[in-house]
Amino acid sequence: MGVFTYCTTSTRQPEPEEAEIEIEIRTPGEIAVGEKINIEVVLRTLHPTIKDRPAGDIRGEVTVVIGGETSTEVVAVGLVNHNYVFGGQNVLLTGGHAEFVADRPGTYTFAPGPISVITSDYPLTSLPKNPQPVDSKTEVV
Repeated sequence: MGVFTYCTTSTRQPEPEEAEIEIEIRTPGEIAVGEKINIEVVLRTLHPTIKDRPAGDIRGEVTVVIGGETSTEVVAVGLVNHNYVFGGQNVLLTGGHAEFVADRPGTYTFAPGPISVITSDYPLTSLPKNPQPVDSKTEVV
C-alpha cells in the first residue's frame, strides 16, 4: 500500500487538481509459470467528497502497470463504494480486479497508473504526477 500523487480533472473541475490517493495492489507472493496472477486493487481518496454519496454511487477502475519480466498494463475494474459516504469524508473503493498470465519465470512488479472514476454527477480522470513506485511483487517459478 502506498500514497500516490495524481493530477485529477473532471467536468466539474477541468483544470488539473493535485491529489494524494492511497492505493493497495495485492498480488500473490509466488506462482508457477503459466498461472494467472490475480490482481486486487483497493483505493482510498485522501481528500473529502463534496457531498453525500449512496453505496454504489462511485465506480472506478485503475490501470496497473506491470514491469519486471514483462512490460504491459492491465485494467483493474469493479471498484465501487460499498458503503454510504458522507460529504466531507474520504471515499473507499474496493473490489478492483484484474488477471494476468505469467508466461516466464522471474519477478513481476505492479504499480498504479491512470484512474477513471464515475459518479452519478460526473466522471473524473486521474493521471500519475510522476512514474509511480512498485506497490506489489510476484515471483514466478
